[in-house]
Amino acid sequence: MARWGLGARFGTLREAESAVIQAGRSAALSYRSWQDFSAGYILGRALHFDDEEFGEWYQSMVEAHRILMSEPGSLWLNIPFR
Repeated sequence: MARWGLGARFGTLREAESAVIQAGRSAALSYRSWQDFSAGYILGRALHFDDEEFGEWYQSMVEAHRILMSEPGSLWLNIPFR
């Protein structure tokens, strides 16, 4: 969202960076790991886009989660969550 806002000139680069840092801090307070963060994200997408069911959005997000948690080069496996 910060990138889109910056691209649409709703804010400056400094404001976009600040928003990303704040989002990261909030995530670190709410979740313990990339895996927990991903589970929350997937559930939110399913509730919002799949009419509160586990349909197509859920399935595609679960596949992304599996890749991010298993590929040796994944940032989620190589960058500490906190």
